[in-house]
Amino acid sequence: MAATTRSVQLVSAQRLVVKIGSALLVDEVTGDIRSAWLETLIADIVRLFSRGQQVIIVTSGAVALGSGQFDGLGRPLRIKEKQTAAAIGQVRLMLAYEQSLKRHGFALGQMLLTGEDMGNQHRRHNAWSTLQQLLKIGAVPVINENDTTATAEICFGDNDRLAAQVAQMVNADLLVLLSNVDGLFTEDPHHNPLARLLTEVRCITPEIEAMAGHSHARHSSGGMVTKLMAARIAMNAGCGMLIARGTERYPLAAIENGAPSTWFVPFGKDRATREEH
Repeated sequence: MAATTRSVQLVSAQRLVVKIGSALLVDEVTGDIRSAWLETLIADIVRLFSRGQQVIIVTSGAVALGSGQFDGLGRPLRIKEKQTAAAIGQVRLMLAYEQSLKRHGFALGQMLLTGEDMGNQHRRHNAWSTLQQLLKIGAVPVINENDTTATAEICFGDNDRLAAQVAQMVNADLLVLLSNVDGLFTEDPHHNPLARLLTEVRCITPEIEAMAGHSHARHSSGGMVTKLMAARIAMNAGCGMLIARGTERYPLAAIENGAPSTWFVPFGKDRATREEH
């Protein structure tokens, strides 16, 4: 029954935000985009558009792609080096999305946001207006944090929370966080193979928070801690959230077909009521 619920939530959502992390997009060994995987993700998204759903992509990857090109940036990256890497990598990142979408007859609309944008009512309104127009003309919005201008004080630090803020802004019905694990486990499955997957979460309690581990991927800045922060934002906004494995090809189709995941149940107003406010 749990798998059916996930499938229904994904199929019935009128507006979705799908977040893709660096660990899924960028090969840890080569530092290049996993092009074959990206092609299947875009095929999934085009399929959703074809049945009348609206999809907004929130993507990471610019810093990982840029830093992989220049060893001279050093490790670990400081703020100015991350900004430099992002300036280089963002071009490659958007080109990959553009080429893949173009093969399906879709245009790409890039948007770069910062914490200041999301916290400023005027900027936030302008961002939402742009997203509405992109969706209206049939372009696929692809959002990333503007790492070239963000600083330690204002940056999100991860795109999980950015995705949740976007979902809140656009009154999305569903936020999908594609991860390198099946969802939220009772313990870190990398350390304890007996850890149990939670299929449903109705409230972010201290016990739930204690289950969050840390990111094990070199190119990932999030981890389960930030995913729970995102879940809190989404649930409070009346938007459901799924954490599911995205490492395999056609990850959204896999969710529809019953792949394991964790469903965070929304509470609050329905979409019609939210849009009135």
